[in-house]
Amino acid sequence: MKKKMIRRSLSILIVILGFVWGDIDMQIGTNLPQASKKAINKQLHTLQNISWLFFRSPGESFHQELTSFSSTQQNLDLRTYEFTQKDFKTTLKKLARSGVDIRIIVEDKKYQQFQNTLKVLNQEFSWYQNIQLKSDKQMETEYTHAKVNLIDSGFIIQTANLTHSSFTKNREHFFQSFDTWIRKSLHTLFEKDWKGEKITMKDIHPNLVVCNINCRGVIESLLSSAKESIIIQTQYIMDDALLVLLKEKNNLPEFKLLVADTKDNNDLISIFGNEYARKFKQQYNHTKMILIDHRILLLGSMNLSSTSLDKNREIWILLLDKSIIKTFSDQFSQDWDTSIK
Repeated sequence: MKKKMIRRSLSILIVILGFVWGDIDMQIGTNLPQASKKAINKQLHTLQNISWLFFRSPGESFHQELTSFSSTQQNLDLRTYEFTQKDFKTTLKKLARSGVDIRIIVEDKKYQQFQNTLKVLNQEFSWYQNIQLKSDKQMETEYTHAKVNLIDSGFIIQTANLTHSSFTKNREHFFQSFDTWIRKSLHTLFEKDWKGEKITMKDIHPNLVVCNINCRGVIESLLSSAKESIIIQTQYIMDDALLVLLKEKNNLPEFKLLVADTKDNNDLISIFGNEYARKFKQQYNHTKMILIDHRILLLGSMNLSSTSLDKNREIWILLLDKSIIKTFSDQFSQDWDTSIK
């Protein structure tokens, strides 16, 4: 009994010291960020310059993504929050008939949505044995909100759901690549979420940001480190800790927040004023983009809310490519200038 108590006391002491030194990932429940500051710093110092296709909607996104889906020869693994677009459903059925193995992780309890997407998809794909579907039940997350497509040896990370409005009415962004190591990491993340296994920092490529594991740490670190500019184009900003950081950075030479034209963002406009924060009214602003010092660009599924940061499964990618950053910067400037003050 005494030995057992000693071992237990030592275990508790090791955990406490781990938190003090920052060497042990936090593992108390699923609703807390897990990566230590040391792990985040190491990640941000080992970023790689990844490039290929960067596009947005409305525009060429529908043709580009549908063509990529149609070209699948062996495997197609999809993550999405919503999936209602008919052309993509038809394409998946054709792929299934040709022998392509398809797996889909989709949310089954969407926030304020009128239908259970998982149930509908199960009904539509019920005749196809090589189309498998799962929710996030085994992952124990609030929502599975990530939007990632693994297409044979390539991948697409995007802000868009697989819906008609995502490609025709919303402002969305997409990044497509065949980078081997990021593709391998994304595959590992999918496999572990599919099986309900624990994801660790070792599974995550340095250029990937995964909620609820390293996302809050990466976002807060990048915002805190900004020296020249912070440009954010997103649906909304509702996380208190991020708002505090943004208020502290409001005096940067360039500071711009572009959000959706909804009542939820009225307080944000009041806090920062029209000089620094605007509503985008040309399209529905569903994209989720952060540009730090015109040097690091983040693209992915995460809204800037505590639910997304701490409870959901979200996936972003960190991009350093100068041509992609310039393209986004130019696009943002156009959206900013055309937004109604």
